[in-house]
Parts: sequence; C-alpha cells; structure tokens
Amino acid sequence: MNPVQPRPSRRIVELDALRAIAAINLMLFHFTHVYSVKYGYSSPLGFEFPWGKYGVQLFFMLSGVVNALTILRKRSPIDFLAARCLRILPSCYIVIGLNIVFLGLAPLAALHTWSSGQMLANMTVLPNLFGYECLEPVMWTLQVEILFYGVLLFLFSRGWLDRPLAAIYAWLAMCLVGCLSIDAVAAAWPDGGLAAGLGFLRQVLLLDYFPLFAVGILLHDIWLRVKGMEPEETGWKPVATIARWNLAGIVAALTVFHVTDHYDHNPVVSLGLTVLLAMSLFGWVPVLRCKPLVFVSSISYMLYLLHDNLGAVAIHWMNNTLGLSPQICFAVSLPLTIAVSAAATYWLERPLSTFLRQRWNALRGKTASVPAGTSTTLPEAAG
Repeated sequence: MNPVQPRPSRRIVELDALRAIAAINLMLFHFTHVYSVKYGYSSPLGFEFPWGKYGVQLFFMLSGVVNALTILRKRSPIDFLAARCLRILPSCYIVIGLNIVFLGLAPLAALHTWSSGQMLANMTVLPNLFGYECLEPVMWTLQVEILFYGVLLFLFSRGWLDRPLAAIYAWLAMCLVGCLSIDAVAAAWPDGGLAAGLGFLRQVLLLDYFPLFAVGILLHDIWLRVKGMEPEETGWKPVATIARWNLAGIVAALTVFHVTDHYDHNPVVSLGLTVLLAMSLFGWVPVLRCKPLVFVSSISYMLYLLHDNLGAVAIHWMNNTLGLSPQICFAVSLPLTIAVSAAATYWLERPLSTFLRQRWNALRGKTASVPAGTSTTLPEAAG
C-alpha cells in the first residue's frame, strides 16, 4: 500500500447536506420548544420538536471530520488558523452587530440586557471563559469550536494527527477521569473556588465535547486511508483491517461522551448519527444531494448563528402585534429566517470574507486567492 497523503478530490455534497439538516434541526427546536418555554405563544402551538441537542452533536462530529482534513492539507498552523478565523470571525461579528438590534426588540428586550463588557467578551468568541453570556445563545458552540482548534493544533504540532488513535485514546481517558472527578468535587463542595477552577479547566480542555470531535477525526482517518489505497486493494477485508482500531476508538469516544453526558443524549441516536456521517463521508447517501439541502448548506453557518434571536423577534411580532395564529407564525418564520440568513450570507459575510481572504493571501505572498464558496475537498463545518 502506498503512503497516504492528503490530496484534493471532489466536494462531498452529502456532508454539506448534513450541515443543512443540523441547522434545520436547531431552527425547528428553537421555534417550537424553546420559544414556547422562554416566551410563549399566545395559544398552544400544538406540537414541539425537542431534539435540538442532536443538531449540535452532529455539528461537532462534522467539525472533527472537516478540520482534521483542513489542517492536514494546509500543513501550516498559521494558514489553518487564518482559514478558520476568516471563516468564523466575519459571520460572528455580523451576528453580534445584528443582535444588538434584536436585543432591543420584543420579546428579547424584556428578558435580556447587555453591556459593553459583554459585547467585548463576545467579540473574543470566548465570552463564557470571561464570565459573560453569549449575546446570541447558540454562539456558545463557537467557543467550543475555537477551543477545539487549540486541541487540534496541539495534536498536529506533536505529529499525532497522521496516526491519531493513540493520542485520541489518551485524551478520551483524560475526558472520562476529568469529568467524573470534577463532578465529584462539585457535588462535595459546590460553592468552593476549587469547583469553579476545575469547571474552567473542564471547558478549556473540552472534557465534555472532545469525544464528539474525536468521532469525526477517526472517521476522517478511515476515509483518508481508504482513499489512499490502490483500486485493487479496496475490497472489504483490507478496508475492515484499516478501520478496525479506529472503529474501536469511535465506540470508546461515544461511550465516554454518554458516561459523562449531562443532557440525556440517546446512545442509539448518537450511533445513528455516526453511521450517517460515515456513509455521507464515503458518498453513500445520494438522496442527500437534493438542491434544497445544498442551498441551505451554503447559508447554514449564518442560519445557525442568526436564527434563534431573529426567529424569536419575528414570531413575537407576527403573533402579538399582527395577531396571527401560532401555527402561521411558525410556518412563516422558517422561510423568513432562511431568507434573512441568505441575504446576510451573500451581501455581507461573503464579500467581507472574500476581501479579507484576498488581503491575507497577498500578505502571505500567494499569487491567487480562493473566492468564497469555492469547492474544496470537504465543506466547512458550521458551529
């Protein structure tokens, strides 16, 4: 077998579709369950979609796949960080600016206040580490994502991403022991400074969420090695040999995640998402290539960041000011949020990202820049 080297290939549209599905999942969750609990429709909506936590879970697993590939292709920590910052920060700052407006409108204004300190903390994309809440609730995942980049850079700098299994097992062991120990300390001394300090360390080391990223990294490693095989070698037995220990690592990661989980994720759903992600990575789910999902995936990052507060303002206005029924408010809020997210993507985020990318490429002495939206081997993962 030839040595495996990361190399460009066609865009995997199924992964784009999974990103769209995850964003839609969260939108349905926030417009039904969360809005009903936090703000309340004028009359019962009549149904709920309570499974939003699985959209976040899928985003983190996708991120493990995509970012492992990105850093291996770039082979430069600086270029990796620049690519991620150019992907995240323009959208993040646009959303922060829009949320300053949203938080002054009903129903958000009655429940939320913000300060200049909170806004500045949010601009670091790590507000929780500084003791502040996110202006847009879903942006807590960006902090997790940024911290994951730090973990990924550490693994890359040690040369462990080319053979990630041992390093991932070690980190999973730290996640398991760390979470259980910190929970025990918090239960014994809930008001002590030790519990607060350990909680901070828990966030920084991603003890709760690294197992989900690990699933994606190991799936990517299987994909990369199978893609590097010669055609005559790609029968079931060679593939199974390559995948065996990585599959064991995936099982270990899911086990650690559920043993330490505080949010009652269903292990069967987690396993199903893992299988779906693996099948999509290898292009085995062609039904996901439909154009509506591909379109939503193209705006999914902005949709993910914008939808919660934007949807709450739109639903409240239609329900309480216009007097429309909760069912109509819900139905209209979906295409309205998608439309606003598309406008923000195409008119704000992409021009700004393109400009910044061109300036970065010029600074790095590159002869050509990659325009926003250009296909790469794998799509960027939102959140």
